[in-house]
Amino acid sequence: MLAGIFQILQTPFADSGDIDWASLARQIDYCLAGGVHGLVTPALASEFFTLSDSERKQVVEFTGAQIAGRVPYVVSVQGLNLQLALEFAEHGCQHGATALMAMPPYLRKAPKPAVREYYRQLANFDRPLIIQNAPAPIGTPLSPRELVELLAAEDNIQYIKEETIPILQHIDQILELDSGNCLGVFGGANGIYLTGELKRGACGNMPAGGMIDVQVRIHDQYVQGNVEEAERIHFRLLPLLNYAMVYGVSLHKYVLWRRGVIDSPFARDPQKISLNQNDIMAVESLWQRIADQTVAEFPFH
Repeated sequence: MLAGIFQILQTPFADSGDIDWASLARQIDYCLAGGVHGLVTPALASEFFTLSDSERKQVVEFTGAQIAGRVPYVVSVQGLNLQLALEFAEHGCQHGATALMAMPPYLRKAPKPAVREYYRQLANFDRPLIIQNAPAPIGTPLSPRELVELLAAEDNIQYIKEETIPILQHIDQILELDSGNCLGVFGGANGIYLTGELKRGACGNMPAGGMIDVQVRIHDQYVQGNVEEAERIHFRLLPLLNYAMVYGVSLHKYVLWRRGVIDSPFARDPQKISLNQNDIMAVESLWQRIADQTVAEFPFH
């Protein structure tokens, strides 16, 4: 069973734009020190769409070797078409993937029958398959009923990552419609709804960025029955998560950089919104609200 906080790894880049492998190794160590329950790459938060096919495969190989079986490893395998997705899936299985995750083709959108065939073929690998139900324009949103039908159609389709609005209601509906084929629903959206998702039966969340140790603590407190403590920490984190919803990769990489996890906050995403000085002042202030919940060896420097 896959459950808990599965961090989506950022792809660290040097200021030159090249992949920074030493920072990626440190990021994996940081996640493990924070008690993460699983790791995911290369997904949307990993800026996978800025990586060449060769770079994607290198990231998967490097990450699998670094994790070395210590936690479950989810490889994100979506492709521009079915053939590419199958190639990425086969490669992921060869390099330590515990499970596979995929959005439907994300540039030229496939019709629903083609989406069903896409997932049917990805389910032929001997790994659990997670459907990433991401919102448009990158995602091709599927309704709760369509998701449940896919779960029922293929034994290896076992999990959903639900990111379409309203996330909480969609989690309700998936679990209500499911007839025992769904092993779990993960939330996304940076973990902004984490305690609400857990209340509604989600098995965990796949957040991004540099606050994984805090989100692990929220999750673990909740599942241990300390709901009030989980909510107290979550409410303290929410203002910073609100910034993450707006600034995305720029915020995530800034926090990781300030914590000494990565050497540069450089992002390749051509649509990134960079933090200005006022944003940085706000993030620095909001960080102090949660600093006591973080792993000591990764403070703001």
